[in-house]
Amino acid sequence: MDKRWTAAQTRLLADVGVLFVSFDQLEAFQQVAHRLVPLLGDWCAIIIRDEHQQARRVAMACADPRQQPLADQLVQADPLVDPASAPAQVLRSGQLVLLADLPDEYSAQPAFSPAYRDVIMQVRPRHLLCVPMRARDQVNGVLVLNFTDASGRRFTPADIEFATELAQRMALAVENVVLYRTMKRRLNQLLLVQRVAGLVNSVLQTEMLCQLVVRQLHSVFGYQLVSIYLLQDGALRLQSVVGYDQVLQKIQLHEGVAGRVLRTGKAEFVRDASLDPDFIEVWPGTTQCIIVPLRYAEGIPAGVIIVESTGNPPLDDEDFFLLSLLADQVSVALINSFLFARMLETFERFRSLIELAGNVIICLSPNLRITEFNRMAEQVFGRTRGEMIGSDYPSALLSEAERPLFAALVREVMSSGSSRSFETMLAVQGHKRWLFWTITCRWQLNGDVAELLLVCQDLTEQREQSIALLNYERRLQAIERLESMGVMASGIAHDFNNLINIIIGNAHLLQTAYTTESFAWQSLHHLLSAAHQAGDLAHQLLNFAGEDRLQIQTLQINQLIEATLPMLQSSLGSQVEVRLDLAPELPDVMADPVQLRQVLMNLVMNAYEALPERSGWIWIQTRQRTLDTDTSHRLIPLQQLLPGEYVVMVVRDNGVGIDPAIRQRIFDPFVTTKAHGHGLGLAGVLNIVRRHGGALEVESQLGSGSAFSVWLAPQPATVTEHTPFSAESDAGPLVLVIDDNDEVRSLIERMLVHAGYQVKAVSSGSEALQLVGCGGEIACALIDLTLSDTDGYDLCRRITTRDARIPLALISGYPVDASQLGDVPVVATLQKPFRAEALLALVQRLIRMREMPLS
Repeated sequence: MDKRWTAAQTRLLADVGVLFVSFDQLEAFQQVAHRLVPLLGDWCAIIIRDEHQQARRVAMACADPRQQPLADQLVQADPLVDPASAPAQVLRSGQLVLLADLPDEYSAQPAFSPAYRDVIMQVRPRHLLCVPMRARDQVNGVLVLNFTDASGRRFTPADIEFATELAQRMALAVENVVLYRTMKRRLNQLLLVQRVAGLVNSVLQTEMLCQLVVRQLHSVFGYQLVSIYLLQDGALRLQSVVGYDQVLQKIQLHEGVAGRVLRTGKAEFVRDASLDPDFIEVWPGTTQCIIVPLRYAEGIPAGVIIVESTGNPPLDDEDFFLLSLLADQVSVALINSFLFARMLETFERFRSLIELAGNVIICLSPNLRITEFNRMAEQVFGRTRGEMIGSDYPSALLSEAERPLFAALVREVMSSGSSRSFETMLAVQGHKRWLFWTITCRWQLNGDVAELLLVCQDLTEQREQSIALLNYERRLQAIERLESMGVMASGIAHDFNNLINIIIGNAHLLQTAYTTESFAWQSLHHLLSAAHQAGDLAHQLLNFAGEDRLQIQTLQINQLIEATLPMLQSSLGSQVEVRLDLAPELPDVMADPVQLRQVLMNLVMNAYEALPERSGWIWIQTRQRTLDTDTSHRLIPLQQLLPGEYVVMVVRDNGVGIDPAIRQRIFDPFVTTKAHGHGLGLAGVLNIVRRHGGALEVESQLGSGSAFSVWLAPQPATVTEHTPFSAESDAGPLVLVIDDNDEVRSLIERMLVHAGYQVKAVSSGSEALQLVGCGGEIACALIDLTLSDTDGYDLCRRITTRDARIPLALISGYPVDASQLGDVPVVATLQKPFRAEALLALVQRLIRMREMPLS
């Protein structure tokens, strides 16, 4: 035992280290103060600098137990040390201060704060000793002792020496405890960092990684305001956050401390936010922040971690160290997540390429197990990817005969490193498929085979198209041969009709010279019968050539509808109401009544099929409408009609309407939405309308019905004045005949002359035009369709231009094209061969029209 100290003092010096190891630091100071006052003072106070370098009373004891509550109250109520006090002077200078024989007025010094004056007045020190607590040349606290008048004691040199020794030992004990606890805290922090780093590095998705980091910083390390921003598109964009009600979604690189950290790549600790001009206050009352960059090695930062504090608790250097250490681990995990995202993107792109490839793609392991089986492979082989992955390729997809060849190819590919190709034919569900295969290898870095890649191009469609094309070419050749035969047959039939017409006409003229009982009349009758059979044969040749004719005549469309209505109503039943809305005084049209009636019936039956449960209404309308450019764009076929006036027949229903997906195909042959339909009805309607030189318009909406409009050109109203023939001579009306066949022209002339008509017969259009308007009142004109210098359609137009009063009729062995009659003023047509009765009836009809007064 040191002879300088008493036994009690020696024990206290020895116990200082034990106290600071056994107790909490504040409790240890309190134990020292209580044990010291009986030995060295009436009052004892211990003052320590906190982490913010502020001097605080942490312990206070009084030798008089009755005064101890006052001591405790002084510690709790006002722990801060007055800057003008003696302890504060010791903290600043590091020198011992001894104040003896203090006057009663000591507490009244003006430099003291009111609170400190109150403390001095309550303690009433007479002698005051303040000893610095120094460790490693740094004053961390002050041991304060005083004697009052009650004890009558003074500080001796031995007391000062003991107090100095005790203060030094407390300082060393505190320093050792702080170092120990710092090391222990650092170890715990490192363990926490290691644990968090383990969790962070186990996450490979960037979004989940950022969420995990902020949660761990909040729950494990206790930070209240945490956010992570990543560099995207030239700015810091928020990824995850905790503790904020509102936060910045984006920080530009020139803004704030975060932008500065990203630019410099260095972590920053803003200890006082009010002093940093770049600080952006997001959370009210924020006083500090630590921002660490997320970067790998010396690379460009990928983002930042931001931890902010309102001062409770404050951030310190340990937090800065901890966050910097954790940021390194997060940076590695972030780089891994980026690499994983790229790898996943590459894998997904690879998967998409495989799935969307137009070829079969199968990947095999080196032992020929299937590792990839794309969608095209599923379609070709009829097997799903799930059941094929892991299967042995030769056993699953090759026949026993193909396996040795495939094994040889695989060995060759593996040994040479080059690809090999071969072609096979596969039967899947009774359907043949032609497949072209290519085998290649993918190698590992060490030179081993990673996998085999089989790419197969399905040649089935190409082969089938080639076969179909070959068959089509053969059919096309046959069609071309038939077309050639048809052209030839058409020409033969036309010439044959002219010859038969001559035979029939002359035979009819001869019959008029004999009685029906005579042998000559009977022979002529048989001759006519044979000639008519020959005419039927010519008609069959025309049909074979595709020249089936329309029986074109002047037609009143309202009359045709009214005549057809009873037959339609009997077919539709009582659940369907047919409504008529026919415009009066419609112009006539040039049409085949049988064909136009077929159009009406097909459209009405089509509307009937569209009615739900075969119940509803069908509305048939007629109108005279003006066709403009906008409307013509909706017509089918396009550009079929020129702008102008047209007769329009509309069939409308309140049925289910037409699906827009098939609306463009409803006129294609064999396209139908009906369970038992053949798909030829609307195709036939379009064909008939097109041949009449008309067009169709379709309007439909699902659930609201459909409307089909037939547009037909009206008969040209070119005759502006009907002039009856004069009866000044006994000669009959003058008929103009134009035909380039001499025999036919002569026959028609003789038939008409025999019937009492005057006839002007010419062989060309130019001769006919010379006669028109040059004297002689022409009652009507009969015009052959094919002439040597023009055609019948054009000649009709030119005759009407010179004299619009002449009724015109076309005569031909060819069918008359109704589409050519839109602007041709033709009253009627006559097909060769014809009887004399038919010719005379036609002429009489034309003359009656000439003599008919205008209504």
